[in-house]
Amino acid sequence: MSFPLTHPAAGLTQTAAAASACPATSAAAKAELARLIELLAAAGVTAVLSPGILTIPGLAAGPGDTAGIRVRTTSNPPYALYAIADGNLTPHPSADSVFAFLHPLIEAAARPCDGCGAKAGAPCNPNGLSDPSTD
Repeated sequence: MSFPLTHPAAGLTQTAAAASACPATSAAAKAELARLIELLAAAGVTAVLSPGILTIPGLAAGPGDTAGIRVRTTSNPPYALYAIADGNLTPHPSADSVFAFLHPLIEAAARPCDGCGAKAGAPCNPNGLSDPSTD
């Protein structure tokens, strides 16, 4: 499965600058994942860390997303944090950047869905009906 990059096309200079802003080592990238867990926990979002990947199962990228959002690093430079959401791969240089990217989704998850009637925190049903298991 291929993931399209969602960042805008950049010139060579901008790409090099973005890569230099990323963590310098694999260990630093893993530390950024740990910091992201702290940021998410402070926002009331549960995340599960396994080697090299952070899974946020309760946070959907949109209606019908059942996989949740994942954030991973690579074992080769650049050691960016890559957010995988709704089939898109978005590189970020830091935990703060990923958290800013996820913040609208966190806020949306805290509100009830007007479209399907799902309660706050309950998954949205793509067929437009609330999930009876959450009623």
